[in-house]
Amino acid sequence: MERRLIPGEIYRHFKNKLYQIVTVAKHSETGESYVVYQALYGNFQTYIRPYDMFMSEVDRVKYPEVTQKYRFEKVEKVQNVADETPTKEVIDIPVVSEEETEGVNPYLMEFFEQRTAAEKIEYLSSIRTKIDDRLINDIAASMDLTVDAGDIDIRYSSLISCLNTMARFECGRLR
Repeated sequence: MERRLIPGEIYRHFKNKLYQIVTVAKHSETGESYVVYQALYGNFQTYIRPYDMFMSEVDRVKYPEVTQKYRFEKVEKVQNVADETPTKEVIDIPVVSEEETEGVNPYLMEFFEQRTAAEKIEYLSSIRTKIDDRLINDIAASMDLTVDAGDIDIRYSSLISCLNTMARFECGRLR
């Protein structure tokens, strides 16, 4: 089965760090494909790597102790059933240990699981009481948005306004 990268998917590097696919790009002169991906830890740095290298298997000679087959492997999701209260919505979350998500806000992870700007707005509305300045900063930085300064309500409204603008220009056709 051929492995295909889809923007928004989460991958685990064989050294046990999580990354999200931003896009697959082509070099304008050579035509070579590159993967653009973002760390889901630390300062959320964005990286680029040749597609073939991203999809390659781990070098067993250099790293004999690694159990993962590929350099990057997709993180499969499971249902979070920790809170089975009927009033709570069950959400999908990536299967990761606490150590792997140190510093990563789970609300940020779930935000990026939403495919469209409209879905992102709906998700933010559902967690409105849990949103803080850090989450707004992280979302704005990762989406290259400018959010107004001020108290949390002003910043939240500014973020929603940016997402509403994005929603107006999103195309529903298949790519």
